[in-house]
Amino acid sequence: MLGRHVSSDEYGRLDTFPVDRPVRVTFTTDELQALCPAVDGIQPDIYRATISYTAVTEAIESKSLKLMLTTYRDQRIFAEHLVGELADRIAAIGEGVADVEVTLSQNVRGGIATEVTATSAT
Repeated sequence: MLGRHVSSDEYGRLDTFPVDRPVRVTFTTDELQALCPAVDGIQPDIYRATISYTAVTEAIESKSLKLMLTTYRDQRIFAEHLVGELADRIAAIGEGVADVEVTLSQNVRGGIATEVTATSAT
């Protein structure tokens, strides 16, 4: 996806590129949003997401990751479900990635800070 126009039907697909040896990669963004499933109407939950994995033979192209994360903007999902879904989606790339860990830090609401972490099930 890097260096070209990406149509909206491609959002959600993770592109990868080969690496010469295993490296640890960490992405951090403040741009992840989803909708609170417990509240009627549009009430976004805003997260700081930290996504770490070992690129064994493949690394994730960052533009494709950013576009994949935007697909959650209109989804109603709790942080405790979202964090596991993200970890599993990244692990689904296959043997090219390993040791996936995702942490979501939700913006403070009602005076409570929430942080959830998941590792991939695969």
